[in-house]
Amino acid sequence: MDTPHSNDAYEVYAEGVGLPAALGLGSLAFGGWLLTTTRPWSHAFDLAMLLAGWGISLLVLVWGLVLTTGCVLAALRPLVRADAAGLCLPADHFHAAWRDIREVEVGTVELGHRDGAAHGGTGPQEARPLRHRAVWVTLHDGSRHEYVTHRPGEILVGAELAGGLSLFAGDVPVTWSDEVVHRPRRRKRAR
Repeated sequence: MDTPHSNDAYEVYAEGVGLPAALGLGSLAFGGWLLTTTRPWSHAFDLAMLLAGWGISLLVLVWGLVLTTGCVLAALRPLVRADAAGLCLPADHFHAAWRDIREVEVGTVELGHRDGAAHGGTGPQEARPLRHRAVWVTLHDGSRHEYVTHRPGEILVGAELAGGLSLFAGDVPVTWSDEVVHRPRRRKRAR
């Protein structure tokens, strides 16, 4: 195994951004087409035309812009970055030098589960757990930081992630746990 150079870094990027990016670009194209075919600026003032022409077109254009921008940022900004200086989790705005970190643990969190009956199924027998990869960073001052991937399909390979982080960790222990941490589903408050 090669030792990393001082300017090298281990970075993990988001996966699965192709479909949302395609939807975003399609929404931009459809919104632009809708705006140019309805041409709300060439008609007399009519509230229905204003809402249909400008409102729907601009809504679709903004939706496409948000989707596309989010996908570009996800493709350019790493989820996890480790280098000789320390560990950085840009999605959570977390950065710590290796000298401040006591340990790093990589594992899996099960955040409740989908109820089959709530989504058109026949009941609990169709319930599927939502598993997310998690990185827990414990600092020397006792505080513990947690990063959990926000999309269930974005499951990072745990052993590979722990191995990549350990390349730069030095004396800081980086562990990978097969154990799944179960958490109950959060319930919405009644108003």
